[in-house]
Amino acid sequence: MRKYLLISIIMLMIFYLQLQAGKTVQLTLDNGMVVILKENHSTAMVSSIVCVRAGSKFEDQSNNGFTHFLEHLLFNGTKNRSRLELNEGFKEHGGYINAFTRKDLTGYLFVIPSKFVEYALDAQADQLFNSTLPEEEFPKERKIVIEEIKMNNDDPEYRAEMFFDSLIYQGTPYTQTVLGYKDIIASIPREKVWAYYKERYVPNNMIALFIGDFQADAFARLIDKYYGIYPPGKLPKQPTYKINPPYSKKIYIKEFPTDVTYVHIVFPAPRYEDPDYYSIDVLCQILDAGETSPLYKVLTKGDDPLITSMSIYLETQHDFSLLHFSANTNDPRKVERIVTLVSRFFTDASNLPIDKKQLKRIVVKNKTDQIYLEEKLHYYGVIQAPKLVNCGYNFILRYVQNLSRVKPQDIQKAAGKYFSQRKYLAMAMVPPIQEEN
Repeated sequence: MRKYLLISIIMLMIFYLQLQAGKTVQLTLDNGMVVILKENHSTAMVSSIVCVRAGSKFEDQSNNGFTHFLEHLLFNGTKNRSRLELNEGFKEHGGYINAFTRKDLTGYLFVIPSKFVEYALDAQADQLFNSTLPEEEFPKERKIVIEEIKMNNDDPEYRAEMFFDSLIYQGTPYTQTVLGYKDIIASIPREKVWAYYKERYVPNNMIALFIGDFQADAFARLIDKYYGIYPPGKLPKQPTYKINPPYSKKIYIKEFPTDVTYVHIVFPAPRYEDPDYYSIDVLCQILDAGETSPLYKVLTKGDDPLITSMSIYLETQHDFSLLHFSANTNDPRKVERIVTLVSRFFTDASNLPIDKKQLKRIVVKNKTDQIYLEEKLHYYGVIQAPKLVNCGYNFILRYVQNLSRVKPQDIQKAAGKYFSQRKYLAMAMVPPIQEEN
């Protein structure tokens, strides 16, 4: 009885949250800026994220780090607002402003009470299109970014990520770090940063998502008023990248002063437009389900578990997808056994018993996660940004529906197609090997 009561309460909560959500509108401004407006009337707040297609994958070895450095500079004033006015203005209106940089995008966000949203739209558009990148602010921002680089270079997990990326994405800009390098940041001339800014920060290179307490039709007019007045730019042709990891039976090892051994294995996976994508995605979620994961059970059985933690995720870029297995272990001597067991598990994944109850749990979890995420206005855009930029909003809109169509035999068939040939790349970062006397 208690079980059914709990289910009823959850369903009522979901129904209530769905009632708070209004319609969603997708539009493209005359200047090419793509905009998604998603009503949510549960709180009197509005959140925005504007994604610029600018990130380390759009850089080269001579300017690696430009995008992240530029993100910092965009908080230092515009033609119409000083640095103080830009940053403190949001606080004075009960709001919040921030940004982040990744390999594939730079995101600018705000959260603000809905009654002050017009102020926020005006200020954010001003920041994006009218920043002045004052020369006198460069030393301060250089120092901040260089400190970030130093701090991350001392972090074993970050160094492991750099090592793994150098192998997985070799020959492409995906190997480049978001932060860049000290020498480049220390010597960046303003004119080169300015040229990069004027080239990339144009409306036809942006996609924006607004979610919160507004009426979409009226809000669309405000978006056009503040963002639609800026002309489109001429964008450089962006090449597509084919990722060819050096798949082999070899385990690539790097030594680094660390107490933890990091193991990473990459498998090929279908692009987001491939029907097999959702089958592999569901498989990833089944295998990443903590202690219930059949792979986790294999790696932790017995009195001396091979791993201390693990994660499995599907990387979804516009150009490619990859399935990542990541684990930590307390003993570098266990690396070979981990790789052997994981590779064998995926080779045999087409025989993995999967029932409809497992699939239903995955679908329900994704559906409820989506609803709860929409209530966290600040985080909704941040979480959705990569797929928004790489796959488009229709992918997000239809995601749960497409997951719900996956059948056990679809997963087994896709697993056989992608994993039966034992095609993988295995890497590990380990503590320095002590030579025996």
